[in-house]
Amino acid sequence: MKAKPYQINALQREITSSFLGALVYGADFGVVDDTAQTIAKLITPDLKDEFAVVKITPAKFKENRLIAIDEANMPSLMGGRRLIWVKEADGACSEIIERAGELIKTNAFILITADNLPKNNALRVAGENHPKFLTVACYADEEKDISNTIQTFLRENGYTASNNALVLLRERLTENRLTTKRELEKLITYMGDIKQIEADDVLAVSTVSLSSSFDDLCLAVASGNQKAVQENYDLLLSAGESPVAIVRILMGYFNRLLMGVTAVAKGESPDLAVKKVLRAAQFKMEPAVKTQLRIWKKDWIIKALFLLSDTEKQTKTSAMPPELMLARALILLTSVPAKARR
Repeated sequence: MKAKPYQINALQREITSSFLGALVYGADFGVVDDTAQTIAKLITPDLKDEFAVVKITPAKFKENRLIAIDEANMPSLMGGRRLIWVKEADGACSEIIERAGELIKTNAFILITADNLPKNNALRVAGENHPKFLTVACYADEEKDISNTIQTFLRENGYTASNNALVLLRERLTENRLTTKRELEKLITYMGDIKQIEADDVLAVSTVSLSSSFDDLCLAVASGNQKAVQENYDLLLSAGESPVAIVRILMGYFNRLLMGVTAVAKGESPDLAVKKVLRAAQFKMEPAVKTQLRIWKKDWIIKALFLLSDTEKQTKTSAMPPELMLARALILLTSVPAKARR
């Protein structure tokens, strides 16, 4: 059964009583993790309980392809339902879903999380076709989702914000859920026992807008501005952003740029096509993006997305520092507009 992240609360009864497990995947790690945590807590409230929760890494899976099934069949030592969480899954994990109904003899719940999966990926196909598995696709937040994330996070932690403070937060935070929550955690730590957040509080905590840095990095890369790329990349790293988070923001931008270039190729005007690339709050970027729509060709963007995807994989497996690996990819991407102008 397919579902969207916002539908999880409405499906609580089915998740806890009818499903063998869930597959949660997508390009935005923050939304994937957030959704997976919500589902996991429906099965067992204490995710730190090692008797109730078993987390399976890719390394463990390589040693035993059916380790999730084996763990699911282990009896619960403390009573209650056990959660088997398979992380960073790939197509090879499809066998877990395909054979779960046949081999699992307990009421254990199998939760599988993965990066973005194409339509023909074996794991995604298995999850979508299994009647007893919930499959949830997670994508980057849109503007209305960012607002909901901000207000939900603040409410759950006992805080409220003025309208001016909310407007500032929406402007400064990105569509990356993980980055948004990290910045909100900084804000409530700063507020302490004062529960009403004002615009001045937001300004005091976030003198440098990470959202602007992400926007400026994406704009600089696709425009071929090497100096601006280096400045914003250094700024994001110094602010604590991980190379993986930066890669995923760039992939989101180039995916939207691909939508814009495709629209122009079909006859849509650049004025309309640019709306597919930018959020409403990014209107100042429109002139530069219209130039990018002229410069970038569809096959170049696809190659750029492959490069970014490969870079993300290598940051998890290579001995080379991930910051250096991404820096090399940024140099390659930034060189494309310069070559196109010759």
